[in-house]
Amino acid sequence: MRALALLLFLGLALAQSLLTPPEARVGEAVEIRGENLPNGRFPLALEGPEGSEALEVEVREGSFRLPFTPKAPGTYRFRLALPSGVLEARLEALAPQAPKLLERGLSLPGGVLPLPEGPWLGPLVQGDRVYVARGLLVLEVAQDRPEVLRFHFAPGRVLALRPGPEALLEGERALPLPFPPLPFSGKEEDLKELGALLEALKPPRPWPYFAYWALPPESLTEEDLKAYGEDLRLRGHRPELPFGQEGVLRMAEAASLLQAKDPEKARLLAEALLRHTPLFPGSLAFFERFAEGLEAQGHPAGALRFREALKVLRTWLPPDLSPLREGLLLLGLAYLALFLYLFLYHLPAQLKDLRPLGGYLGGWLRHPLLRLRHLHLAYASFGERLLALGLLLLLGAGVLLQGLDGRVRAQLFAPPLDQGTLRTEAAQAWLMDLPPLPEVRALQGYALLGENPKEAKALLQEGATLPFAQALLGEEGALAEAYRKAPHAGPIRSALGLGEDPWGPREPGPSAATLYRALFRVELTRFLEDPLRGFLALGLPLDLPGWGRVALFLAFFLLLLYHLLSFFLPRRPHAPPWGWALWVRLLFPGSLGFAGGLGLLLLLLAAYGLLRLLQGEGPGLLLLAYGLHLLFLVGSLRRPG
Repeated sequence: MRALALLLFLGLALAQSLLTPPEARVGEAVEIRGENLPNGRFPLALEGPEGSEALEVEVREGSFRLPFTPKAPGTYRFRLALPSGVLEARLEALAPQAPKLLERGLSLPGGVLPLPEGPWLGPLVQGDRVYVARGLLVLEVAQDRPEVLRFHFAPGRVLALRPGPEALLEGERALPLPFPPLPFSGKEEDLKELGALLEALKPPRPWPYFAYWALPPESLTEEDLKAYGEDLRLRGHRPELPFGQEGVLRMAEAASLLQAKDPEKARLLAEALLRHTPLFPGSLAFFERFAEGLEAQGHPAGALRFREALKVLRTWLPPDLSPLREGLLLLGLAYLALFLYLFLYHLPAQLKDLRPLGGYLGGWLRHPLLRLRHLHLAYASFGERLLALGLLLLLGAGVLLQGLDGRVRAQLFAPPLDQGTLRTEAAQAWLMDLPPLPEVRALQGYALLGENPKEAKALLQEGATLPFAQALLGEEGALAEAYRKAPHAGPIRSALGLGEDPWGPREPGPSAATLYRALFRVELTRFLEDPLRGFLALGLPLDLPGWGRVALFLAFFLLLLYHLLSFFLPRRPHAPPWGWALWVRLLFPGSLGFAGGLGLLLLLLAAYGLLRLLQGEGPGLLLLAYGLHLLFLVGSLRRPG
């Protein structure tokens, strides 16, 4: 009987088992099982690469299940102490299978995540997360399952992923993940690539504002445009600054095309442009046309909103100097006419006086100093000399003004200043290279306000002559002074409680006009420091090589010296032949009184009439100038007795 009981006990003991998989990957969950065990609680000892651990299992109905995840490669031993003895099991933990990129996607321990074909970067493993990147998009993926946990939109093209995690962007800029809300600094081709990724991966919205530029504008919903504007403001963009991005221009083009086909969609796009990015190239004409379209469609109130907004937009823009070009042509024609008149009128007397010196040209070789005393301006009256010098100086000042204006506008509406913000790294670096003028200091302070408030405040105090700088300082007196200088600035009015800003609550900041004035002073300072180099850099509408501009500068300089020298020459007595004087005066309107105001007015009228004639607008003004000139000329004819 005892032998039978012993055999039965041994059979039960032999049937008891502790089971584990023979091997598993680190991080892969497995199950430790016990079978045919007596019910109760029993100690389970674990020995592994990380040391020993005492566990306890509860057996119910003869079995138990214990989940276990190996944390390090090596051998794990399990020892279960039972009344009948000790059960042992062994598990070999293998190194985890590293995530890797395959042609079909991202291979993970938990499966494969399909990805669009292309040059993906990574993978970067950080804990239980895996990161891969392409273009402007970084995917944060779970290791244990092929699922994207989060989409990270980079403000510039990602070049590499680093532990941290962080991403290295173009321009050697490293940013942590998740990315801080910085302005977009990528390129148009980056947006095209992002558009394909958005179409394939369909990340949840809302997105950063630049992601919406990757989509067709007509596909944007009202919610998209609202999120677009909120993100623009979050990243430091301001409606008063220029926007030259292709995405903004595409939205404007789509709004124009849709106004007849889909007026509601066109209105949404136009209102988004007006509220968030109103100063794009050609924006004033666009909004004016859109207002006209609204009126034609029977929406006068909507048209009125756009027209009232246009009045504010014009105050944000630099002054319109487009009439300056025509004014310069007018001054140039008047100066050339006066110079030619003085040359021809006094030529007979000049030739007569130069004959003993070797002639008009020979005098420069035989008696150069005496020849200087016979310049044709030496025969002109003081009033004529003064008028010629005045026209030359006005012409030079006008050319300088137009050149500086062209130079400043070229910078203002080009990267890095045409991004609608001064808080990009490129804009900050550009501002730091400018001369330390008060206006520049104020702009630098505004650009640094979010990163370094203490240094920014010191810079703003240096440039506290500008209204936005005074308002940002936050002092009551400075805020009142800022209002006196800029009574229509929305942020300043809001800060004083004088009404809401139509463009929403925002901090005071510079406008395009503020930037223009600051840059104009910078360029003028540079010109005065080095006139020749400054002249070569002017934005003149002249397609001249470098040597041509140098020659033009030297010609003006020598001509100016010529006029100044004439004031030191005594006027030479002369009496031009009566017939010659009559014919010369007949050719040049106003020649009877160039030393007075009436002659100058007739000369300018004739020059303006000639411009109109060359532009195909008829000879009316030119004939009027000559008619008045002939009237005065006939009335003044007096033959010598």
